[in-house]
Amino acid sequence: MLVLAILGVGLLIGLIFGPQFWIKWVMEKHAAEQPEFPGTGGELARHLRYAERSSRRLARSTFYAMGRWQAKLEQRQSFLGRIVDIGAELFAISAAVVYADTIARETPERADAARELADLFCAQARRRADGLFHDLWANDDDAGYAAAMKLLDGRYEWIEEGVSDPGDRP
Repeated sequence: MLVLAILGVGLLIGLIFGPQFWIKWVMEKHAAEQPEFPGTGGELARHLRYAERSSRRLARSTFYAMGRWQAKLEQRQSFLGRIVDIGAELFAISAAVVYADTIARETPERADAARELADLFCAQARRRADGLFHDLWANDDDAGYAAAMKLLDGRYEWIEEGVSDPGDRP
């Protein structure tokens, strides 16, 4: 009786979790670029997957910042600027891939060149977006803000000595 119960639980677990492991295995098996079918457009799919994953990461970072700083988020202009820049990079990646695909469909003789340029642009944009993601949480914004407040308080007026004011010219 105990053996039947163990087999039943094993079968139930297999029925619940088996399909997802099978689908994952099949997707990984067939996800690689097929050399016998060049130019199918799959060369740029990795960039679209990056844009999709990164847009979710951007949303998580934004919501985390909203929870962390709440109403004071509007005072974090450097942070918000980075958020906007990341969004622009992700949009540019998507637009470059779609445009390369459009060129490939409309003028097939330019397909390879369009994909090469889109791949290069997307690689550069990914690098910029990754840097901006890093800079969201590892930056010198607080130190820069403190220095700006000291500047406004007059702590650094000595640096202006010897500099002529353009408004004082006759």
